[in-house]
Amino acid sequence: MDYKKERVIINLATDNYKKSRKRLYKSLQQFPVDKLFWTKESDVGSPSHRDNPYAFKVYAFKKAIELGYKKILWLDSSVFAIRNISPVFDIIDEEGYIMQYAGHLVGNWANDKSLEYFGISRDDAMRLKMYGNAGFLGLNMDFEVSRKFFEMWEKSMFDGMFIGNWRNENNTESQDERCNGHRHDMTCGSIIANKLGMLYKPFDEWLEYAPASTAPKNDTIILKAQGID
Repeated sequence: MDYKKERVIINLATDNYKKSRKRLYKSLQQFPVDKLFWTKESDVGSPSHRDNPYAFKVYAFKKAIELGYKKILWLDSSVFAIRNISPVFDIIDEEGYIMQYAGHLVGNWANDKSLEYFGISRDDAMRLKMYGNAGFLGLNMDFEVSRKFFEMWEKSMFDGMFIGNWRNENNTESQDERCNGHRHDMTCGSIIANKLGMLYKPFDEWLEYAPASTAPKNDTIILKAQGID
């Protein structure tokens, strides 16, 4: 099968993270999938991370879509492959997307502004699971649910909902003690995924936080994450 203009792995990381970015790229070289790696926000037309945190992820997806790709997998620079990546894309092919439970709840990592924007209470948010796991998100733009997710995710970014502090120090994000801070793109994406009824893969099923030297927890682990250099 010719994967050109079909499957692609995307990443954007500045030269501050060139060592881990190189590790990710090297781990993927043997697999039959296109790769788009950028080193500056301006490469994809994104505002700066300082002005709109993690907006570059949305713009990276947009750039891949503009180039004609339909099945797009974002991987953070902390991630690297330890096995053939094809089973991950098989899920994206068949189910329309892939997200993995991050082990956290939206209510702990959403500021008041974002909850108000999406029309949910803190109590409701404490019942919503977050996806994440070191930037592991796959979308198949042939599926309506993925197109809708991206549309809502992009709009929330443009509307400033990615903006917030990582930690809720001095109650900048909320007076509610359950709020530990704001997780930007992941917070908004998780709320949207829950609204659309999208399902996450179990925690540590496909990706785990662990060094390359340790054996994977199970036979389905294809990706690991270990720091950013």
